[in-house]
Order: sequence, then structure tokens, then C-alpha cells
Amino acid sequence: MTDKTVVIGSRGSDLALWQARFFRDRMQEIGVNTEIKIIKTRGDQIQHLSFDKMEGKGFFTKEIEQALHNKEIDVAIHSHKDLETSPVPGLVVAGVSQREDPSELLLIRTSEVDSTKPFHLKEGAVLGTSSARRKGQITDFRPDVNIKDIRGNVPTRIEKLRRGDFDAILIAFAGVHRLGIDLEGLHVQKLNPSVFIPAPAQGVLAYQCREEDETLIEIIGKLNDAETKTRIDIERGVLSTFGGGCQVPLGAYAEKVGNGYSVRVAHSSDWNAFSNRSIFEAADAEDAKTIFTSLKAEAVKSPVLITKALSKDSFLRHAAHSQGFELQEKPLIKIEGIDFEQPNYDTFGWVFFSSVNAVKHFVKRTEIPGNVKLGAIGEATARALSSLLRPADFTGSGSNIEAVAAEFSAVADGQKVLFPQSAISRQTVQGALSQDQVVNLTVYNTQPSVQQLTENYASIVFTSPSNVQAFFDAGNQWTENCTAIAIGEKTAMALRQHQISPVVGTFPTESEIYSLLARGN
Repeated sequence: MTDKTVVIGSRGSDLALWQARFFRDRMQEIGVNTEIKIIKTRGDQIQHLSFDKMEGKGFFTKEIEQALHNKEIDVAIHSHKDLETSPVPGLVVAGVSQREDPSELLLIRTSEVDSTKPFHLKEGAVLGTSSARRKGQITDFRPDVNIKDIRGNVPTRIEKLRRGDFDAILIAFAGVHRLGIDLEGLHVQKLNPSVFIPAPAQGVLAYQCREEDETLIEIIGKLNDAETKTRIDIERGVLSTFGGGCQVPLGAYAEKVGNGYSVRVAHSSDWNAFSNRSIFEAADAEDAKTIFTSLKAEAVKSPVLITKALSKDSFLRHAAHSQGFELQEKPLIKIEGIDFEQPNYDTFGWVFFSSVNAVKHFVKRTEIPGNVKLGAIGEATARALSSLLRPADFTGSGSNIEAVAAEFSAVADGQKVLFPQSAISRQTVQGALSQDQVVNLTVYNTQPSVQQLTENYASIVFTSPSNVQAFFDAGNQWTENCTAIAIGEKTAMALRQHQISPVVGTFPTESEIYSLLARGN
């Protein structure tokens, strides 16, 4: 320990000072006195450049690092994502904070919301962001969106949105949460970081000091979050494969899975070029660099077959057109709506939908009163509800359907729930409710659409166990050089029953499918 007062260097923005005070409080908890010194950086002074011209190039760190070298301060607190991947001679990151949720927030003025569209952005919306990574990913999903650069600190950007300079903005959840900013009156979406991939080390603070200051390195080491450091070392390792000073629009996100890490990456040569995506598993940062280096230059092999029809605004269609691979859509099953007895809505608090087909074949045959709430699994199901009826009151998303079921159970709070479904529904959400709450209603059947496939495919994407069964019922034979991609573990199990080892997608999204296509090469 030290009797010396440790001088903390920080930028002067509200968020930077929050970060410095957070570190100060952690140091006080272990008995170390500190003071904060504000240092203005070029990033604070330059207002004519957008952030994508400045990110990762030292605009927000150089002056603070120079103050460290000059011994004007003892430790610098940075948003870790602002640091270059190349080490600064004489300086060391002695510790990192626990990770705040690294998700992005999409904030939309309520008058500009269109819940029938992906991300609830209206056609041609004006979206504010100066991050090349954010620009690239949002236009991958919504090429119709108009991007407009935005500058200023977090509160300033939100104020510009409120006054109508933009229809929507993208901003890091971490900054908004740390500052406790009131978002009332705005439409708020927290984007899944496995779909809209954050910057490497987003949500993490870096504690930087002089390499020679062994006493302080030891002290800061007591505050280091080792698990977070492993994850962000993987993410920054991926970034480093492009060169320490190369600023590609890149998102990287590592999650602990078993004894290793699942890593998702999105990158492109420029923000207005469609992103390459990949998913892989790695043991550590060096392993991730090796695997990603082998994947990043790979093109998707053609042709690709997906066993469903895609929507007109399909991400996967856009990816195929932009990246030049052949994509064929051949539904292997057909959906047939069936007549059903009209429900007595006086007895229900909710109607819950687990698929787009359930929405289509139920809503057109009945009229749901406005006082009955609507639930949905997945954004596609929710958008179908918005398009055909009204926005869902509950939308469950994520790879863990059991967790979604538990969340809905809490929201339903004992009310009776009607579940329009297929004849072969797995009824996962129903299992989280008491059985006196549940009424199941079959509104459509799934039948094989017998097809002999004559073409040789590089990859076939199976979106459900029914599609797997229909493939083999039609007499199709599996070819050795074809990669099977399964969406969900149930679909994967159906393929394994035919001695096929699939690449498995965690999320039922087209961006997940696209990411897996690279891994199938």
C-alpha cells in the first residue's frame, strides 16, 4: 500500500468524470487516497471531425498518456475501447473494471416509430451516429436509413434527438446507464450484442499507469476483473489482426461458453460496404487471433439453400446480393390454416404467439379486443403482429427460450393466456405457467412439401425440425461436402438423428445464419 495521494487523470466530460470517480471510490475502498486532475484532449477540442475519423487514433487519450509520461498524473482512466491495440511504450494497463452491459441503445422519437419495420425505424429514417461500426451495421440491416453525423457528449446527443435534429440515434447503453439519463418520452430499444455487435471492450474501463510504477501496478491489480480482461483481450486481439493503427468498422463480442469463449465479429473495409460476419469458439486471445485470421478473408461458398421463404426486407437476401453468393429459398414444408372455435376473450388477459405463422393464421380469423394484451417470441413475430393488428405488449428475445418463458410468466402475473399454435408446438412458454392459466388452440398444421433436390449445395440452412424431417421424407440424400446449419438445438438434434453433425446457430436470426455460413467453409 502507499501513503501517497494518487493523482487520477481524466477528460472533463460528465461520463469521463463518472469513470474517474468510480475508480476513486474503488481505491478508497482499499485505503488509497486519490485526487482527480482534468486534462483536455484533442478529441474534446476538435469538433469538425466525425468520431469515425477519430476512434482508436489517440484523439481521446494522447494528452492524458503524455501527462502520465511526464509524471503530472499517476493513473489514467480510459474507456477501454478508445485505446489503440498497440501498447504505448512505458505505459501499461494495470487493471480493468467489471463490464457494464456492452449493448447499444437505439433511441427513436416516438413520432417516428414504425413497429412493422426492423429496429422499429420508419422508412428512410434519419439516424445520428458518427461511429463507422454503428453506421455499417445499421445499414446492413436497414439500407434505406439515412446516416447523419452527430457530435457532442452523451446528454448533448440525446438533446439533439429530442429537438428533432434526428429521427433516431445509436448510443452505448453503458454511458446512458452510468449517467442515469432520463429517456422518458423516447422509444428505447436495447440491442442484443450478439446481433448488433459492440466495439471491442465496450463498457469496460482501463486503468493505465507507468510501467515502472510497480507499487501502483500491484495496488491496481487488486481492482482488476480477470474474467472481463480475458474477454476483452479476445475482442481486442481480433481487432489487432487488422494492425494496431488500422481503423476498420469492427465489432467483436466474446462470451464465456463452457471452458472457452464464443466470439462474434462483424467487420468491413468501409462503413458503407456490407459487413462480413463470423462466429467461432476460442480458448484465449491468441487462439481467437489465429482462428479469426483464417476466417476473415473467406467468401461464402455458393450455392446456399435455406428451407424457408424470406421476407421482402430480408437481411440474408441483402447479404447475398452484397457479397455475391447465390442464395436459394425452398420451403420444405407448407403451412395450412385450420378453422377453430372462436375464443371467449372475456376469460383471457393475454394472447401469446410463438411464430409468424401463428399470427397470420389466427389474426385473420378472429378479432382480438383491445383490452387483451399481446405477447410474442422474437422480433419477426412482433413485427407481424404490428403489421396485421397492433404492437405486442411483450416481446421475448434471446437464445434462452426458457428464460423468455420465465420472464413472460412474471409479466402475465397469473392471468389466463391463449396460445394459438401449430399442431406440433413444443409449448415451452406454456411450461413456465401454471396449467390453469394455459389454453392451447391449434390454428395451423405443418405438412411436408415433397421436393427432390437435384442441385449440390455448399450449405443448407434448416430452420426447424420439421424441415429436417421433410428433407429426408422426400428421399433426399446428404452429400459429404455440404455443410448443415441448424437454427436451434432441437433442429440440430433432428439432424444428428440422421448422422449429420451441423453447425448450430444460437439465435433464430438471419444475421446469425449469415455468420455461420463463413464457418461452414
